[in-house]
Amino acid sequence: MCHMQGSVDGRIKQNSWGFKDYHKYFEETAEKIPADAWLVGQVTMQEFSSKQPYVLESGKEDFPKKDFVADQPAKTFAAVIDPAGKCFWDTNRVSTEHVIEVLTENIPIGYLEHLRSKNVSYVFGGKEELNWERVLNKLHDLFNIQILRIDGGGHVNGSFLKANLIDEFSLVLAPVADGAIGSPTVFEVEEGYGARKATQFKIKSVE
Repeated sequence: MCHMQGSVDGRIKQNSWGFKDYHKYFEETAEKIPADAWLVGQVTMQEFSSKQPYVLESGKEDFPKKDFVADQPAKTFAAVIDPAGKCFWDTNRVSTEHVIEVLTENIPIGYLEHLRSKNVSYVFGGKEELNWERVLNKLHDLFNIQILRIDGGGHVNGSFLKANLIDEFSLVLAPVADGAIGSPTVFEVEEGYGARKATQFKIKSVE
């Protein structure tokens, strides 16, 4: 399930909107979704990850590039699409959720050692590019995640949309028109349409 807050012209929140407490409107609605995990992109997750300057070690050449499920009592999870390994961690939690890094196999060994040192779980979604269906299957099989709430940004949302892997879409509609040409939108898929057609949803409810 994808959950976002957007303007009437489909843009993602910018400082120019002038909203106070805008997180509240997003989070109060998100809490009503009975998800086992929420997922965001690397840029969004860097708001929650470490602000310390970590330096990676060279790493052991024989270090296995296999999925790692850390020992942790958490029943809810915070997953991040981070194929280049740009998020660093002081702990393995965001609030009460256990962190899961979604990586590609061309990640430096030193970064994997950093994640293990902080007891952060990680899964590989592909060699050089992520296979989104494989990512969802691993989150289900390894962590028993039944309902995943995708919270963006636009490129992450767009990738799941293009792969036809979004079952439901929840939108908190902000009463504002952004109007900026080229500003980020709720779904960033690709330039033009090509052979792709727009994704259609059926309205389930409006509040």
